[in-house]
Amino acid sequence: MKKMLVLSLVFSLAAAVYADVNFDQGVNTSEIINAPHNDYYIPTPVPGRFGRYTRDCARFTFGPSDNDIMSEKVWLRSQEYVQECHTYYVPGPNGQQIPHQNCYERPGMSWNQQAQINIKARKLWPWERETFEVCLEGPWMDIYKYEAAYKYTTRKIGNYDPMFELTPQYKVAMNPDLAGLEIGTFSYDKNTKKYTFKVNDKWAKEYAGEKVYIKVELKKSISNWFDSSKGEKEFTFDVADSYEMVFGEEDLVKPQANSDDTYRNEKLFDTKGMYLKWGFKRLGKISTDKYMDKGDTQVIQTK
Repeated sequence: MKKMLVLSLVFSLAAAVYADVNFDQGVNTSEIINAPHNDYYIPTPVPGRFGRYTRDCARFTFGPSDNDIMSEKVWLRSQEYVQECHTYYVPGPNGQQIPHQNCYERPGMSWNQQAQINIKARKLWPWERETFEVCLEGPWMDIYKYEAAYKYTTRKIGNYDPMFELTPQYKVAMNPDLAGLEIGTFSYDKNTKKYTFKVNDKWAKEYAGEKVYIKVELKKSISNWFDSSKGEKEFTFDVADSYEMVFGEEDLVKPQANSDDTYRNEKLFDTKGMYLKWGFKRLGKISTDKYMDKGDTQVIQTK
């Protein structure tokens, strides 16, 4: 009898403890899926405003002068374009709201200013030209060096319609004048089988005491085919009014690539003549040693 009372009391307590759990009613899984979870949280974008500015530039070129140079004033204009975005929401796959943005540009503010450059007195060689650009982008105006013969210090005078004052500090070598060396004559002597190439130097007086390097490449002009190279030769001279180069094909450094064209049909690929591809460099302190490509001479006959 006592055992029966104990068992009855245990089952009664168990029933009391688990009375709130009903396994038959099921679990609402949608509540769990739709519950906020940090790993899948999508923050709402804040409506933004972003801008860009058009860039307007003017180029100024200056030649030699013994005095200060004041450029003309040039108008520059910059336009702001504002990007505005608006957020809207669309239903997601699980019922949540997914943010999307619709963005567009519209004109904003605009700026109009005048630009001017003042260069203090400096010495340039007759062939040298300096070029600077002044650009307006939004409310900001700046100056940029394109080609300069001096290292300059720059002072911006005025915030609106400014003037840029350039003061030379020390000379900087510029590239030589491409037109400084010009063809005199190019000829061929059938008896000696030698070519003679003469070049005139326009700036011999200015470059006195320096040297000049000239490279020639002898090329065969071929009808209906690519021109072939017979070889190259280099010359170095003390600067003078003119330079004369005499050479034969045996004096040339032959190209590494095979340029033998003797197998071609002479009627279809006949030789129109010979010409030089040439260029030069200035060797000294006045100019840089950049190689200046002068292109091709006229075609001459050798037969």
